[in-house]
Amino acid sequence: MKDLLEKLDGIFAGEPKQKRGDQVKGKEKMDMISPVLGSDYKKHPASGRLVGAGGAAEEMEESTEELAERFRKELEEYGADGSGMSSATLQRPQYREREAADKMQNIELDSQEDSIEQQIKGLNQQQLAVSKQPIPLPNPKDPASIFAYAQATRDKKAQRSSLEQQKRSLAAQLAKITPYAE
Repeated sequence: MKDLLEKLDGIFAGEPKQKRGDQVKGKEKMDMISPVLGSDYKKHPASGRLVGAGGAAEEMEESTEELAERFRKELEEYGADGSGMSSATLQRPQYREREAADKMQNIELDSQEDSIEQQIKGLNQQQLAVSKQPIPLPNPKDPASIFAYAQATRDKKAQRSSLEQQKRSLAAQLAKITPYAE
């Protein structure tokens, strides 16, 4: 009978380490904890008397920290799951080859960007030169002079719009290479 009572006492206590009288009862009144900022920190009125508070939480925190550390080490060594860099699919030499290929691709993209930016600069200079190009004023009494003036104005406008179209095309190419450029 004594053994049976001891077993029942362990069941009601929640955990074998706790005693039945240590737990908080439902009808027990608790003092309120001050929620005001700046006041001294107060412990919860039932701290140490809650079910499961017998050191299990500290063990849980330690195991969580250990798991997090192990996960960090695995990420450093093998990469994220599903990234194509897990130990089963990618060995270190293959990883180094992939890194070298990525670096070469970045260098090529940088040189393409520089080339396109230089082309855009050249088009800006051409556009400025076309804008500054003088057109001789027409003689109001000579129809051929008026026609020549109108033709020169149209040609100048066409050159500027052609250069502007080329700049837009190059800007679109640049945007494809670097979608998040400033």
